[in-house]
Amino acid sequence: MKKRLALFAAILALVCTAAVRAEGLSGAYLSDYDEALRIIDEYDPFISIIRNAVPDYDLLCEACREQVRARCRSAGDLRNMLAELFARLGNPGHLSMIDAEGFREYSFVAEQGVYGEDTPEYRLIHDAKTRAAYAAMAPAALDEAGWTNRYTPYVDWDPGRGLLYIRLPSFRHEMMARDQNVLTDAFRAHPDAKHIAFDICGNGGGSDYYWADLLVAPFGETVSYEKTVYFRENELTRDYGYLESAAPVSSLDDKEVPDFVGELGMTHARTEAITIERAGEDRAIHTDAKRWVLTDEYVYSAADGFAGFCKQTGWATLIGRRTRGDGGSAAPCLIRLPETGLLMRFTVTADANSEGRLNTFYGTIPDIPSKPSETPRDTLLRVIDG
Repeated sequence: MKKRLALFAAILALVCTAAVRAEGLSGAYLSDYDEALRIIDEYDPFISIIRNAVPDYDLLCEACREQVRARCRSAGDLRNMLAELFARLGNPGHLSMIDAEGFREYSFVAEQGVYGEDTPEYRLIHDAKTRAAYAAMAPAALDEAGWTNRYTPYVDWDPGRGLLYIRLPSFRHEMMARDQNVLTDAFRAHPDAKHIAFDICGNGGGSDYYWADLLVAPFGETVSYEKTVYFRENELTRDYGYLESAAPVSSLDDKEVPDFVGELGMTHARTEAITIERAGEDRAIHTDAKRWVLTDEYVYSAADGFAGFCKQTGWATLIGRRTRGDGGSAAPCLIRLPETGLLMRFTVTADANSEGRLNTFYGTIPDIPSKPSETPRDTLLRVIDG
């Protein structure tokens, strides 16, 4: 009898220990979940727009919290649950959770020296807890060929129209070395091109370095332009250095400040002069060909940044449909959740499109819109033929 009681006591102790451990883990995940929503409420400049667009915002958040409490058993689970919540909100302004592949991409960019060692991005990417969290949920490593075969550009030549067509499905930074000579090689194979079209339909973005270095620079021109972004002064924008060279909105001419700046409570503006230098002669092309950029409603982030650059400078004519936007602002900020080390991100700056409206939500408008029955490429061919 005593042996049976001892065995029962041992089993009960194990069960209680497991329950306490599970409750402790649940508490950590709930803590990070609550912290993620607190961060959004305090620092996401678009939270008022999100709440207005999603009337049941609080109910969705509470339902997700209950899911975390009842079912979350790992940092990967928490990442997935938060990612699903943000997707149901529409991922406004890059609001998202970094997954294992995304962490690998950020790490690659850091290895390329894009982030200085004193930047928040570098610090967060090299945080020990963060690296451990993503190592635990990392997918099987892609070999070099696997990376090389992703998002492959497509080149087509239409001799009747003199049209050199280049389809670019992604501007990811890790694809730059592979794609460095896509434009140069295509043009040198067809030097009599009268039209060069960059089709970025469906391009979800990546890096501004991609389009600046690989598409603009080879044309042998030095292009300069300005970009103004607006933001709130807070701990996050101070940490990311946005206040450097910034001016209070109150010091600006009211006529030059878009309406959304006051509506969102933006306190500062920062104007940056950007120059894209011409490429070396080994990648340079010399042509008077007409430049076109094809867009649709799935063009986002850095791809929208390219569309906005073309719209602002007249570097190319935009054809197609209004983009999804959020490419004219600065890159989204990374924020670390303290218990798990998971990274979330969202855009903290805002800029105006050509209409003076909030680019993050209204995108970039093409110079020549497609008809409802047309693809952007159909529109291009119609315009060229016409």
